[in-house]
Amino acid sequence: MRNQILLYMVALVSCSLTLFPPVWALYVSLSITVDGVWRLGLDHFVEVATDAQFWLSIWHSFAAAGLATVISITLGSMAAYGMTRFKVNYERLALFVLAMRMVPGIVLIIPFYILYRKTGLLDNVISLSVTYLTFSLPFAIWMIRGFFAAIPFELDEAAKLDGADAWTILWKVILPVAFAPIVTTAVLIFCFCWNEFLFALVLTDSKAITFLPFLTRFVPPQGPLYGQIFAGSAIYFTVPIVALALIRRHLEGSFTAGGIK
Repeated sequence: MRNQILLYMVALVSCSLTLFPPVWALYVSLSITVDGVWRLGLDHFVEVATDAQFWLSIWHSFAAAGLATVISITLGSMAAYGMTRFKVNYERLALFVLAMRMVPGIVLIIPFYILYRKTGLLDNVISLSVTYLTFSLPFAIWMIRGFFAAIPFELDEAAKLDGADAWTILWKVILPVAFAPIVTTAVLIFCFCWNEFLFALVLTDSKAITFLPFLTRFVPPQGPLYGQIFAGSAIYFTVPIVALALIRRHLEGSFTAGGIK
């Protein structure tokens, strides 16, 4: 009984610490002070939402994250199929792919900046999405590889008996079976790219600025405008919250499937 009470107390404290930052941010975004009088209102949200640059930055974030997600899932599915279906041991290659996912972004940002400056690709949504592949593609390969490894080889053999080649098996047999976990992986990758800050800050300026670097414009010399910052953040983070809520049922099953071989 004591252990159960202690467990509930730890869970309550953990949930409180987790929920406090977003609740406080929402409270600040709704707090208005006019002539020394405090009240709750949507003034900060209205100010941010009426800024055309705000919605443009959200569109850039969506375009860069969406493009990186589509490319990562497409290439990741093909790579994972080859690593799990061909009769070659790709364990070392799989570990190398995982190691690439662990490379800090700060190590890559300077080479990308020099390359894009020389090629005229700075401040470009497409080039930004390419940089996102440095962490999204290894993640896609590693996750989808686990899903494909859990699919019985009998499906491949049955398809081969019907005359299907490797491409047909991948697109018409394997992908439909692993559709739910692949969609889950795609949503996670989209959220990773959606929340990326370092690459977007260094490689974009005005033509392709994403939302998180855009928030720095609410930090004038007089001090940060916390109300506008938190109001914009509340709008911005509804996208990943809704996306994760839609795939909540599939998350646990997808990770379990990825761990079974």
